[in-house]
Amino acid sequence: MSQKTRIVIIGNGFGGVYTLRNFHKFFHRRKDVHLTMIGEKNYFLFTPLLHEVATGSINPENIIEPIREVLGCCIDQFYLGKAEKVNIEDKTVSVGGCVAPYDFLVVASGAETNFYNIPGAKEYSLALKSIEDAIKIKNHIISQMERASYTKDSILRKKMLSFVIVGGGPTGVELATELYELIKNSFSHYYKKELIEDAFISLIQKDKELLPQFSPKVRGKSLEVLTKKGINVMLGTEVVEVGASHLSLGSGKRIETESIFWVAGIKPKEINFDQEVSKLKDGRLIVNKYLELEGHKDIFALGDNAAFRVGETDNFLPGLAQVAEKEAVSVAENIYLSVRNKELKPFKYRHTGSMISLGQWMAIGEVSGFVFLGRITWWIWRTLYLSKFISSRKKIKVAIDWTINLFSPRDISEL
Repeated sequence: MSQKTRIVIIGNGFGGVYTLRNFHKFFHRRKDVHLTMIGEKNYFLFTPLLHEVATGSINPENIIEPIREVLGCCIDQFYLGKAEKVNIEDKTVSVGGCVAPYDFLVVASGAETNFYNIPGAKEYSLALKSIEDAIKIKNHIISQMERASYTKDSILRKKMLSFVIVGGGPTGVELATELYELIKNSFSHYYKKELIEDAFISLIQKDKELLPQFSPKVRGKSLEVLTKKGINVMLGTEVVEVGASHLSLGSGKRIETESIFWVAGIKPKEINFDQEVSKLKDGRLIVNKYLELEGHKDIFALGDNAAFRVGETDNFLPGLAQVAEKEAVSVAENIYLSVRNKELKPFKYRHTGSMISLGQWMAIGEVSGFVFLGRITWWIWRTLYLSKFISSRKKIKVAIDWTINLFSPRDISEL
């Protein structure tokens, strides 16, 4: 080609970063391709471990990897900011007063917390989607413990130590079990027994079962583990209103608490286009079998932003890191084939299994219908997560954090 092929990636979460990582295989050192990335942060955040930052298990800086450091050799241009508008007619993306032209566009801007328009939910609860969110939650938990330690009124003290997690998906379950570990196995070294006994964790799930995307066996075993730990699991329970020191349920019950952690769902970050594009009601972009935006062969979408239909059904692939990782391989390859004017390959998703941590020394997993539970599963889960980091340096740092936690209490300092 006489002119460079311009590829722009919107988003530097799992979808965007893994697409860029796969581009490295196809376009490294090629002079005829210009790669641009647009990101709201200058780092890749390993979101599956945010709950461990929030509960003092991992140092915050260890789950972020600077884009320029780990994938800088692949990028010709990086824009720090939000993609404000995609002009399909002119084939450009506006960001921070700049315009990034493209021949191929990858939409992987990720997702944000969905509060479902529930009154007070956004104002009075703490979400868990960013490193800042995780730090806020950790600081809040520690602050509540410190304040409760000198509060003599037993009713007020119990209200201070009532921790409510809204959302019974993987993040909610993992946050609940890690919070249990923080209170029972770390705070117990520094606070009076009576204070630890006053701490109470509730997990509220709107559906009738935990972990709806998992099999019945995994759901049942997970519920059994949480119940055994003393976590109050409230299934089939709807939150209708959230206040500064309470939340109200659909049943009419009111829970007095100053600590509400909202992990009940996500929605794709909105991307503004200059013309109508195919979307689902939840905002996801409808893509074809090649992960191309319907009607636009030069725009691809993946991860939380894409609605990829499962076969001939009305079901779409869930917004999981595993899905985004595999879609990224397909998007990178299909853009490479497009550049070379070759036939594209349909994306085929094969679920390789699911795993979830249930606290220290405990995890549950499912592969091909077989369910595994216990310490070995926990080690496999940790090893698998480490393998998903981009740089060896971060893998080592997280492994060190985890090793230290096996022999000593977690860090309980505010950040």
